[in-house]
Amino acid sequence: MASENRSWSIVLFLALLLYYHSIVVTAADQALLNKICKLAQSYDFCLSTLRNDPRTAQADLRGLSLISIAITIDEVRDVSDRLPNIPVPNHPVDQQRKKACQTDYSDALASFQKAYQTSAKGDYWGVIDLVRVGANKAIDCEDIYKRDPISVSPVSTDNHKVIQLAEITLIVVDFLTRH
Repeated sequence: MASENRSWSIVLFLALLLYYHSIVVTAADQALLNKICKLAQSYDFCLSTLRNDPRTAQADLRGLSLISIAITIDEVRDVSDRLPNIPVPNHPVDQQRKKACQTDYSDALASFQKAYQTSAKGDYWGVIDLVRVGANKAIDCEDIYKRDPISVSPVSTDNHKVIQLAEITLIVVDFLTRH
C-alpha cells in the first residue's frame, strides 16, 4: 500500500513538473515574440504572423529565422503565381510594368529561398544580404508604378506585406547576430 502511494506521488509530481515546465516555456516564448515584435513597424502584424504559424511555439531564435523566411517564401510564391493572371490595361506601359513585377517576384523568390538555405547553415550575415535583396525586389515592383504615368501597383498590398515579412526576419537575425 505504501509503495502504491509512493508511485502515485511520483506520477503526480512528474505531471506537475511537466505542467509547470510547459507554462515556463510558453511564457518565455511569448516574451521573445514580444521583444521581436516591439521592434517591428507593426507589432500586431508581426505577432499575428508568428503566432499563426504552428511551428513558432516550439522554435528558438534559429527556428524563428527559418520560420519567418518560410512564411515570406510562401507569400512571394503566392504573388508570383497570381501575377500572370492579374488583369491590367492593354497599354504597353502597364504590360511592361506587370512583366517587371513578374521578374522582380521571380528574383525575390530565388533570393528568399537562398536566404532560407543560408539561415539553415547559420550564416546570418548572408541572410541579411539576401533578405534585403528580396525585399528590394518587392520595393522595385511598387516603385515602378510611381513613374509617369503614375498608377497603383496591382500587387501593392502584397508588396507591403513582403516588406513587413522581411522586416520580421531581419529583426530575428539581428537578435541572432547580437546575442
